[in-house]
Amino acid sequence: MEFQTGNTSGMTTAGAMGADDFEELQKSLTAGYESDVAGMQGGSAIRIQSLDLNLQATVQDNQHFALFNQLPKPPATAVLDEWTEQSNIGGFFGGTFNAQDGAAMETNGQYTRMVGKVKYLSTYRKIPIVLERQNNQVDAVTIETTNGTKQLLTDIEVTLFEGDDTVTPLAFPGIRKQIESLGSDDHVIDLAGGALNAIDPIAKAAEVIFGYGNFGRATDIYLPPSVQTDLNMDLDPAFRIILNGQANATVRGTAVTGVQTSYGEIKTRNDVFIRDEKLKKPFELRSPMHLQVAVANNAFQPASIAATPVAVDVNSKWATNQDGNYYYGVTGITQNGESQIVLSGQAAVVVGGSMSLLITASASRLETGYVIYRGRRNGTNALTDLREMARIPASGGATTTYVDENADIPGSTCSFVLNMSESDHAIAWRQYLPMMKIPMAAVNSPIIPWLQMICGYLRISKRNQHVVIKNIVPSGAVWKPF
Repeated sequence: MEFQTGNTSGMTTAGAMGADDFEELQKSLTAGYESDVAGMQGGSAIRIQSLDLNLQATVQDNQHFALFNQLPKPPATAVLDEWTEQSNIGGFFGGTFNAQDGAAMETNGQYTRMVGKVKYLSTYRKIPIVLERQNNQVDAVTIETTNGTKQLLTDIEVTLFEGDDTVTPLAFPGIRKQIESLGSDDHVIDLAGGALNAIDPIAKAAEVIFGYGNFGRATDIYLPPSVQTDLNMDLDPAFRIILNGQANATVRGTAVTGVQTSYGEIKTRNDVFIRDEKLKKPFELRSPMHLQVAVANNAFQPASIAATPVAVDVNSKWATNQDGNYYYGVTGITQNGESQIVLSGQAAVVVGGSMSLLITASASRLETGYVIYRGRRNGTNALTDLREMARIPASGGATTTYVDENADIPGSTCSFVLNMSESDHAIAWRQYLPMMKIPMAAVNSPIIPWLQMICGYLRISKRNQHVVIKNIVPSGAVWKPF
């Protein structure tokens, strides 16, 4: 039977369908924007969905592992990797002059036997077989293998700068730890809370590395983006550069890609894994995952922290306009992360004084070290108002004491002036085992499990050819200690 609807813009339809039925069909075929598959109705239920086959990830990429990528990687042949560090050829200026038949003065070079301990980094990953077999946006095994690789490289990159095996014994000592072990004030330049917005400290570091007894050359400075920005912004605002091939087009300003000194050019290397105040918030505040880990680690949460002012301290670095009221916090730490924080009461520090902190261990005494946080000057005891100041080893007893002489400023960052010349053999990643993927057995569940690991450590063969610039507070820092 054929009929014409009453008011459908002149359209004719065949079959047993009236005007009302036709309008309902039009409504049902409207796709809409429903994104919940379970809730799709009408036309949206038969709509073909567009699946972007590119996984859009805002995570670290290979380019971000700036130092690890640049380090030479000679093999380590044993888990205890030994070498000899020579610090002196022997003798003194003028010591070889002698009479015609005089007895020569006996002298020898100074040598120190050094031992590097290979460290083992591993991550366990697994994928359900059902997930691996279905039509995914990306291959699940491939993406998780990539994630595992990035996790291992992230731990290496962070530890290259700030690893401390006295606090977390399973880690290797990083650059700062090894340079500070020299006991040389020349090799640690303290900005005492200032910004690195001039080349003076960098030029001083180059001078130290080049100077007598060190005989090196500074080639690179590794710094966080916040410090790079300060260097860039310190340029004369009237400075202009001409764009290539465009004689009448100019750009205001330019980035500082290197610092020229009398001892050679030092290239700037941005490294997002050098932590500044944004990455020194209390562990449990950094993400929901960090909070979950901190709660799980409360078996080694310190019992308490007490702050007692010391009126006079000959080693004090507390200066004018830094004295005031402060809160402290402490967490226990192992290779499994930090516990939740424990807070002190408010205590006042004076210029020329210090603050003695008494940390009472957890009942389990499982912690290998402590992370100490300090609030801003005359701030609150809110966790958001604290930043990491120092990491110290646990004494192994019921209590551990730390004296805050303001030698380490909370929320500050560092930069590292290094001799990266491969021919000088001054610094390297000694690799015992390369990055590898080891298949595991699925014991009682339908999964594809595997282990990823890499083994090695940071060897600094010539410690006196590197300089650490510490206690930098960038001009643009949101949280400032004073």
